[in-house]
Amino acid sequence: MLKRQAAVTLLLVFVGVLCVNNVQAQSFKQWAVDATATSEYTSTRFSAAQMVGAPDTYPDYGDIETAWAPAYWDLDGVRAELRYAEAVIVEEIEIYETCNPSAITRVELVDEAGFSYEVWRGDTWVAPKESRIFRIRNTKVKTPVNRVRLYLDCSKVEGWNEIDAVGITGTRLSQGTRPTQTAPSFDSPLTELDALLTRLEGAIKQATERNSANPTFLKDLESTLRELQSISNKLHGELGSSTSEWGDY
Repeated sequence: MLKRQAAVTLLLVFVGVLCVNNVQAQSFKQWAVDATATSEYTSTRFSAAQMVGAPDTYPDYGDIETAWAPAYWDLDGVRAELRYAEAVIVEEIEIYETCNPSAITRVELVDEAGFSYEVWRGDTWVAPKESRIFRIRNTKVKTPVNRVRLYLDCSKVEGWNEIDAVGITGTRLSQGTRPTQTAPSFDSPLTELDALLTRLEGAIKQATERNSANPTFLKDLESTLRELQSISNKLHGELGSSTSEWGDY
């Protein structure tokens, strides 16, 4: 019992050290470097490639060739996928819809191993005839990802449904840290635990390299970290691991 209390105390003290030294990753935005879709109007005008890079249609609204559009305006089950240069822990997704918005029914994040994690699901609706930025805050997926996958039901929103660009804002893992293990599901408490342990491991390494904390304290903290990682690994083994419930489409 005393050992457990000591471990908790060490963790709380170290969180305080992190705050004082501002050891936090800085958020940054990325635009897609590649984009594909199951349907596109042509291979040039209105193609999936029009979603690569920063917006060049928004804030204009209308049927404009510098945005992506499916081959037919009434398709269901349309999927688009955007890839980014660097895998990050995503904080927010921004989808720039520039013609007949609101056909999106599901959004997933995809990691470098191909595992997918649903972050948003909703129904189509008749939105105002104006361009918009559809923002989705991610508070569930703590695994670094480098792809965004969109699902659209264009049959429910009349007219061409067009997307200009998709941006992500996120943070890098600290240098030398390991990626978060894939959790049983995207909202599992184990995901939160693994993310915390990953951050803690990276912060210990940084503090050790910079001599910014008492060596004895860091050694004790590292020992506690290893015990917590061992507990986490046992929990993963007992509960089993899987991809998201939606799998890899």
